[in-house]
Amino acid sequence: MIEVRGVHAHIGDHEVCRDLSFVLPAGKSLAILGRNGAGKSTLLATLAGLRKAKRGEVLLAGRSLGDYALRDLARLRGYCAQQQHDAFETSVLETALAGRHPHLDRWSWEGAADEAIAVAALDRVGLAGFAGRTVQTLSGGERQRLAIATLLAQQPALYLIDEPLNHLDLNHAMATLALLRDETAQGRTLVAVLHEPNFARRYFDYALQLFGDGSWQFGEAAALGADSLQRLYGHPLRTLQDNGEPWFIPE
Repeated sequence: MIEVRGVHAHIGDHEVCRDLSFVLPAGKSLAILGRNGAGKSTLLATLAGLRKAKRGEVLLAGRSLGDYALRDLARLRGYCAQQQHDAFETSVLETALAGRHPHLDRWSWEGAADEAIAVAALDRVGLAGFAGRTVQTLSGGERQRLAIATLLAQQPALYLIDEPLNHLDLNHAMATLALLRDETAQGRTLVAVLHEPNFARRYFDYALQLFGDGSWQFGEAAALGADSLQRLYGHPLRTLQDNGEPWFIPE
């Protein structure tokens, strides 16, 4: 679904990644890990086509990002930013319906089928009954779940999500991880920025570690180990075993 070929990404003078290359097949998930300021969000925006790589190429479904018309690209990949900015007073349903815009003709309005898709998406993130609420009345966690519902309503083949667990309590964080895993089981492809390596190992197929100096490591999430994670975060870790599965906790 997504192939990265020799990408060099920068933000200002900071080198995010150097000669980054990997292939993520359809129906698989990738967690991007790294310290604050390593460039995780910058890389995700580059993969979405919202930032231009200094060098290299990103392909979606075998075609370069630049070969897609914007509407076609929006139907193929969905991008969820780390923070949501609501400049106008809109309802929860109206916000979720924004995910349907790539599927509408230029002068068309959302129809009953679009509304049904948006309502179903709200239900999946636990916001059933919130449709008439204004976005400004939501808590941070509720607003984050609405952002994910909007992405679900868009129905892209590829999800690019910056910190999907932002503002979520433990209950909703685990429900969101399970929801995203269900989406990949149904053939969607997922790339997400995460801060918790244990979640990456448990819920994702692959992990990309950005070390903050342009170097990186890509591999199966199940192979994440304390040595590379200590280098990644610059903090000693202990490894605990639970039914043969490692869990990493800070010293």
